[in-house]
Amino acid sequence: MALALRHLRHRHLLRLHLRLAALSTSNSPPDPRELLRIERILHAPSTAAAARTTQPQDHQPAATAAGLRHLLHSTAGLTDAESTSLLRRLDAPSTHHRLGRLLQELAGLRLREGEIKAALASDAEGLLSMHPGEPSRLLEFLRDNLRCRNAVKEQILAHGALRAAVAARRRVELLHARGLTRHDALRVLAAEPRAVVYPVEDVERKVEFLVGTMGFEVRWLVQYPEFLGVNLDKWIIPRHNVVEHLRSVGGLGDSVEMKHYVRLSRRRFYNMFVKPYPECERIFGGMVREREEMVGRRYPTGLWKLFTPAKHERTQEEVANMKLLVGSLR
Repeated sequence: MALALRHLRHRHLLRLHLRLAALSTSNSPPDPRELLRIERILHAPSTAAAARTTQPQDHQPAATAAGLRHLLHSTAGLTDAESTSLLRRLDAPSTHHRLGRLLQELAGLRLREGEIKAALASDAEGLLSMHPGEPSRLLEFLRDNLRCRNAVKEQILAHGALRAAVAARRRVELLHARGLTRHDALRVLAAEPRAVVYPVEDVERKVEFLVGTMGFEVRWLVQYPEFLGVNLDKWIIPRHNVVEHLRSVGGLGDSVEMKHYVRLSRRRFYNMFVKPYPECERIFGGMVREREEMVGRRYPTGLWKLFTPAKHERTQEEVANMKLLVGSLR
């Protein structure tokens, strides 16, 4: 193959040499390097054609960026400077098409005035990273699927439904990165909506403690979603420390399940794991037994005598006056 290409090139140069020799008026033979230079010029694409080829590709992103700026202005009320600064933070121009569809969807959701701009100011990356269709599904999820008291729901939607949807998506992506499917992550949030109110760092810390320290799999959150709603420092960690101490001394007869950490009340957990072992009381969070004894006696012994009303002796004059008063009432 290489020999054939070399032979064709030699024939082409020979033909070009004969053509130039016929046109040349001098007797000196042409330089082979000059022949190669002429060949490159003849076979190189023209600059005008290259410019015509690249011109539509250069104008298309500019037109797309202008359309996105118009959408950001019409839907969120951003100025051209704010829109340009926001678009510069995007990963690649290939996301412009998805972003355009997303903004068109947000414009059709009939949100309150200024809600999209507030969501962009709060978490622009979280909102603009959504795929078309996600805002509608998350808003419907927050409206219909949350199983909580009205006070909790009002707290979730206090800063706007769109910001709540972005916050919910952050938690869903966090749980999905830990191994849950997005469907199961939404089930967890539906059963424990307080996780949407708590900071993302708090939710991440709880999941990390569940998987890394306690040794449970993340799928247990689907069955016990209230783990994300309780206080980690005051509820979970003291119980885990008690269980670890009993396990180290061989005091556990049966295996400790997730329900013992989450669903047992404080008194029931105390009676089951702490009360039989006095050394666990400080681990559990103080001398619980002494506090229970102090509940029965609220005041020191003998203090009740100070609250007894004073007795006054009745004289004969007071008795006569009382009889006259009672007689006048008849």
